Amino acid sequence: MAFNKDEMHAPVWLNERFFETILKQSEKDASIVITDCKIVPGSRLGDHFASIIFRANIAYQSRGTKNNEISLIVKTIPEDDGVKRDLLKNGEVFETETIMYTTVVPEMHRLFRSVGDDTELGPRLLYSSKEPNLVMVFEDLTKRNYDTKSNQLDLQEAKIAYSKLAKWHAASMHLVNTIPIITKLDKDIITISNDTFNKIWDNNIAILAKVCREWPGYEAYGDRVDNLRKGICSKTKDIYKFSESTLYNVLNHGDFHYKNMMYKIIEGKTQDIFLLDYQLSIWGTPAIDIIYSLYLMCSAETRNNHRDELIKFYYDEFVASLNKFGYLGKIPSLINLHVEILKNGHLEVFLASTFLPFMMVPTEEMVGEQMNKNSDEGIELFDMNNPEKMAEMLLASYRNPKYAAAMQKCLPVFLHKGLLDL
Repeated sequence: MAFNKDEMHAPVWLNERFFETILKQSEKDASIVITDCKIVPGSRLGDHFASIIFRANIAYQSRGTKNNEISLIVKTIPEDDGVKRDLLKNGEVFETETIMYTTVVPEMHRLFRSVGDDTELGPRLLYSSKEPNLVMVFEDLTKRNYDTKSNQLDLQEAKIAYSKLAKWHAASMHLVNTIPIITKLDKDIITISNDTFNKIWDNNIAILAKVCREWPGYEAYGDRVDNLRKGICSKTKDIYKFSESTLYNVLNHGDFHYKNMMYKIIEGKTQDIFLLDYQLSIWGTPAIDIIYSLYLMCSAETRNNHRDELIKFYYDEFVASLNKFGYLGKIPSLINLHVEILKNGHLEVFLASTFLPFMMVPTEEMVGEQMNKNSDEGIELFDMNNPEKMAEMLLASYRNPKYAAAMQKCLPVFLHKGLLDL
């Protein structure tokens, strides 16, 4: 995950005047005066690839009342130089998310309501602006009893997430002629990445090759994995490009992993899931979201034991939604979906080789307990501008027993499907 040191410290322009302007607008009340404002990091170090996030706890008075409180989530870009600022500074991903929150998702919600479906996809956007700073402000879902999770999803949770994803995909197919701009969304996680990230991913694959040679019985995979460095990024980039050969297209969420979700958990059981971060939404093969989620959302146990069951579950929800919406086009078959997943299978290899350890291995196990409080020690260990510390953390992550067990399961499958060949 990308990280800049200043994502732990709010910029000076995030102040009482800024939030007072937003509240006057969102609450339609010009009398609002902020009496206190506390800003803290809104996520754990490195949790978000394409943003930095803060939580603002605000006290204010309005029309004679003095004890009003509200909590807001602020998304912006780093001000200090670093890999994340380089990635985000042109604002393209913020443009995508603005389109999603102001145009696409509201239309999806209207479509749901028109057929009696009260599904909510994500939080309410209260404010967004490009100038003088790229910033978006959202409702704080913790006030609605939604919270984050520190581990990937089990079968029951995955089905809740796939139900939301199926409705999202089906709505995009139904609305594509009404909202043609969705076919122009093309800023995905690969195409926005710069040379720095390409080098990081190349290095990650090299580390995997190294640890393969350390695993008894898997030594021969070392050379095969090493050879992936010659072209796996190019293969992955092609998957994200729009292609006429794709059997059918949907609007992918594009970053469908468990850290981009919030969970309503009652008595230890997840009841609902909200989807976050629409910055990388992209029109293309549904295989993008399905493959991405199988590795970066689902636990290894869930993926290994329920993969086809979950794909069928998603597909049934997708078809049911299309029928409910009155979709008049040809409905894709389950075989069509499986064909898309298989022919785009190099995305599985890329994600398993580069992103998976950061989703499987808890942050504390990567860099130690000093991460618990987003401490300066943790920052130093998780700073991509500190090569020595990053190398130490990366090697430990790839050697972690959880990741090792997952890859030892994946590598023979990849081999037998021909996915270790380019």
